[in-house]
Amino acid sequence: MDNYKTIIEIGSFSIKTIIYSKFNKQHQIVGTGKSKTHGFNGNDIENIDDFIDCIKNSIVQAEKQANFIIKDAYLLITNRSVYIKKIKKDLILDGAIIEKNDVRKISNININKNEIYFQNLYTSHFLIDDNLVTDNPIGLNSQKLSIISLLSLIEEKQIKLFNNIFQKLQIKIINYLDSTTSYFFYLKNKKISKSNVILIDFGFKHTNIIMIKNKQLAFVKKIPYGCKLISDDLVKMLNVSFDFAEKLKISTIDLLDTRNTSIEIPVWEEFGNNVKNKIEHNYIKKIVLSRLDELFKLVMESLPKDQNFYSYLFTGGGSKIKNFGNYFRSKYGHDIQFLEPPKSCGIPKVLNDASIMSLYSSFWLLTNKSFENTDIIKKIDSFSNKIWYKRFVDLL
Repeated sequence: MDNYKTIIEIGSFSIKTIIYSKFNKQHQIVGTGKSKTHGFNGNDIENIDDFIDCIKNSIVQAEKQANFIIKDAYLLITNRSVYIKKIKKDLILDGAIIEKNDVRKISNININKNEIYFQNLYTSHFLIDDNLVTDNPIGLNSQKLSIISLLSLIEEKQIKLFNNIFQKLQIKIINYLDSTTSYFFYLKNKKISKSNVILIDFGFKHTNIIMIKNKQLAFVKKIPYGCKLISDDLVKMLNVSFDFAEKLKISTIDLLDTRNTSIEIPVWEEFGNNVKNKIEHNYIKKIVLSRLDELFKLVMESLPKDQNFYSYLFTGGGSKIKNFGNYFRSKYGHDIQFLEPPKSCGIPKVLNDASIMSLYSSFWLLTNKSFENTDIIKKIDSFSNKIWYKRFVDLL
């Protein structure tokens, strides 16, 4: 039973839980849970009892599937309390040959601790005399060996808050993860048609942008707006419930459908009569596109000017709108791909879509590191990945 591990994602729209274990040298997801977020607006708690209940609902679903009681877990944070910084550490070698001990020495150089933030350190890549190294640099001559790390910073007040909440649930937090570094290492090791990638995570209250250039994290931007704005507009313009607006947005409206069929909309009646009104599809689509175009514009204007060619990847619950990809291509001329978990990962079909990709990336991140206390070079082809594995394991 000790072989079971848990990751819980705290999102502004939903709380998601996965339990996984290792069978026959392969990691398998054996339990999943998802509940709608209540009492938490994505950054601040509005009702702690409601928030704890929705976390508990997600956990219980996963526990029942896995037949396992969660006692500790990794917590995935996706809100604005997370910051990513690049850290460079140098080791002067004066033309000497790089040895294993040099790599150990540079990876163990301490960085200043910021008391305001909880921090995790991940090695991104190495430089030899300011030239990028993707393979094992041992045996090469170097004037200066550098290591570029990503420092994931999460506000300490958020850490204390979640520690207290999960203490009430009798669950110990092993470590805190963030979606940016999870996505980065997943995409860095994934075979994509272009080496330069722009990932747009179109979430409920936030849109996260990650740009990867030559397998390096080149740009990160969090826009404090997401697909919730579309649902808010539908509620206001059609006088429907928020849940019905969500259903219209994801399941009914087709961004490229020109047939203009009628859609039945429930009418609010004082005595609860089942009265419905018919609204043209094009009218509702116009409401959706007006806000979607505004969000697209914010995203495109946020991207740095770059002449390189990029693969555009979309993920997140907002990208589930029908013909989302075709509309983006018709508007901006870019082909896009959708980032979703593989069908065989163990997540039930009803949950397995772009909205759970950040959680799957964290699962991939944790299950693709080595826990063996062996020589830091052996068994790993990519040297930079091995050092990152070692540094990450040291933090657990």
